[in-house]
Amino acid sequence: MNYLEFIDKKSEFKKMNGIEIDINDLNPVLFDYQKAIVKKALKKKRFCLFEACGMGKTLQQLEWAHQVATFTNKPVLIVAPLGVTAQTAYEEAPLLGYEVKVLRDSFTIDKGLYITNYEQLENIDTSVLGGVVLDESSILKNFTGKTRVRLSKAFENTEYKLCCTATPAPNDLMELLNHADFLGIMSTAQALANYFINDMKTGSYRLKGHATKDFYRWCCTWSVNIENPKDLGFEAKYYVLPELIEANVIIDIDVIDDSFEHGLFREVGTSATSFHKEKNRTADIRAKNCAEIAKRDSEQYLIWCDTNLEADLLKKYIPEAVEVRGSDSPQRKEQCALDFKQGKTRVLISKPKIFGYGMNFQKCHNVIFCGLTYSYENYHQALRRIYRFGQKHTVYSYIVLGTTEMHILETVNKKKELQYNLKNQMDLSVQEIQLLNFEEREVKSNLIQNTIELPSFI
Repeated sequence: MNYLEFIDKKSEFKKMNGIEIDINDLNPVLFDYQKAIVKKALKKKRFCLFEACGMGKTLQQLEWAHQVATFTNKPVLIVAPLGVTAQTAYEEAPLLGYEVKVLRDSFTIDKGLYITNYEQLENIDTSVLGGVVLDESSILKNFTGKTRVRLSKAFENTEYKLCCTATPAPNDLMELLNHADFLGIMSTAQALANYFINDMKTGSYRLKGHATKDFYRWCCTWSVNIENPKDLGFEAKYYVLPELIEANVIIDIDVIDDSFEHGLFREVGTSATSFHKEKNRTADIRAKNCAEIAKRDSEQYLIWCDTNLEADLLKKYIPEAVEVRGSDSPQRKEQCALDFKQGKTRVLISKPKIFGYGMNFQKCHNVIFCGLTYSYENYHQALRRIYRFGQKHTVYSYIVLGTTEMHILETVNKKKELQYNLKNQMDLSVQEIQLLNFEEREVKSNLIQNTIELPSFI
């Protein structure tokens, strides 16, 4: 064994033989890049779709599930956020001509395609499944989370697995590792040992400098990570997003401390306690400004808020609006979402954690944020419910904040810039590797081609 053979053996990836299918045998409704991705995912057996919002992940996962169910002659389960289950079963599946049964009251599984939400998983016998799809699989990002552990255990022996989520943050590589762990490609602990080093200064793991390209090469063997069909070499002239016009509505907030508890001017801190206190203080004036924007014409508006107080005030100032909160029944949430999509509801008020992930609201092109949190992901995902492929109009986004909350906006914008810069840096490392891997052309390390004989015991 020479040195190159030794390295190849050490870097050998876990290979799985899945379903070989002619691309022309896939559903004709799919775009060319979607067919190519589904074909790749079926062949790999266990795969991740890291795709930007609006790329059609739902149609791809439905076609993948249909092909797996046909090949294995076993049922395939899609697990999705609560609001997405009805959308997938009653809106997306019929586009492909497939039937997807929603598991809500009865959990009897025979054959075919099924869907349920993450909260109902404990009611299902997963041992009978031929495959599973995790929709909005970013739920796996928490390394020690109970949900991640529960999902991994429930589908440990499931033969075919597919994870679908928006492209992960480049600075949150743990999300990538946990997906690989769920798929059974490599455990999180092993991946950390192979590619990462424990940074004592920051108390976190970071990629080893010399392992960066090998890490992304490894990721490309079990996932696809794209923002646009062009990332895979497809021309995709049809994939065009409309103009996005973002406006910040900043309200002047008085900082005089009427109680004189802290002197003449009250101190606005950035701690969690101060953050929530200030949001409550400015909630009324922010809700009034949101109402003024939503009432100035007869178009549809999607209004995002973060607290029940904000929701109550928005409903007070916009009586015609429909407000959906966490305590509502699944049936009401589904019906309210459907009514908004069909134009029966002009103004919908909700929270990102309820309707902010996976929902398609692109028939509406006006969105209002009644304040923000420090989570850039929540903001980005909530915006992408309407600013996505399929949107036909210019999108108008309004962020309504008080002057005492500007540090929140600044933090979100910094995270946005960091995401953009890191994503570009990652693309430089990934793009060529991913293209070659997708075309099934071997990617080799640039090693000196010298033959070095190793002792027989190695």
